[in-house]
Amino acid sequence: MSRTVKRAYVTIYCKIYTENFSQEMIDRYATGKEIYNFLLKDARCCLPLRGDLNLWYLGSNEKFGSIIYNEKVWRWGWGESSFDNVSEFVRAVYKDGLFTNYQYRKLEDKIREGRKIGNMYAISDYLSLKKKKPKVTNIEREKSHVIQNDVFQ
Repeated sequence: MSRTVKRAYVTIYCKIYTENFSQEMIDRYATGKEIYNFLLKDARCCLPLRGDLNLWYLGSNEKFGSIIYNEKVWRWGWGESSFDNVSEFVRAVYKDGLFTNYQYRKLEDKIREGRKIGNMYAISDYLSLKKKKPKVTNIEREKSHVIQNDVFQ
């Protein structure tokens, strides 16, 4: 028995710089996995840094854009982009069963992260700081609370 993969009509677009946003999700039918991967895909607008998500530009760009999902439309003009639009879109796709619980939670986490970044011009600074931030292991964390004997000698 073959299982049909559910698809939805989407157009996901926003104007970044001179025209740097991917045209991959314009006027097409896509699966939830394809939409999910696109939203979390590296937009490559902060080179040489990696990790600037398409999703972040949808919620923080200074110009215009739109998201069309089946019959639902979210449009914004200059300076009107919002992570609220992105969150509503993600919720609609999830409610229609195209995203898994995991995908939905991960996208909402990235939306929260994008809200913290604020605007698209802060994405590269955010990625730079994130890259430089040293990872503290559990052992290092434990050692930082232990008084060393040689301090008192």
